[in-house]
Amino acid sequence: MPDLSAVVIWIALAGGAAASLAALWGHYFVLPGWLTGPEICRLEHGGCAVLFRSPRASVLGVPTAALGLLLYALIAAGLLLHWPAWVLLVMTVPAVAMSVFLGRSLIVNRRQCRICWTGHVCNGLLFVLLLIRTATLASR
Repeated sequence: MPDLSAVVIWIALAGGAAASLAALWGHYFVLPGWLTGPEICRLEHGGCAVLFRSPRASVLGVPTAALGLLLYALIAAGLLLHWPAWVLLVMTVPAVAMSVFLGRSLIVNRRQCRICWTGHVCNGLLFVLLLIRTATLASR
């Protein structure tokens, strides 16, 4: 039977990748309102312009959603190739920092975004679970 934390890590990777894919779609196209939230979907283009096309949705011109997809793919590859847990943990740090920054922005601006919060929760889960895995392996 697989380790429960490994199962949750893979679920977080799938959830984060799905959220990033939806956000990347929203960067270029209009998403259905049920994906963003009831308040946001009443805005222009289902809220996509506010959420996924704003300056905060890119880093050096690259959509954060694309960076998220890259991160989740690299972590998945790292898990399959048995990279050290601390390497995977370090990879999550920028994502968690962006999640804190963007999550705070959502709260301060009173914006709802189901896609955004899914990605932020998945980033947090990955960080915590990989931190535990790193600590557990270090104590052996």
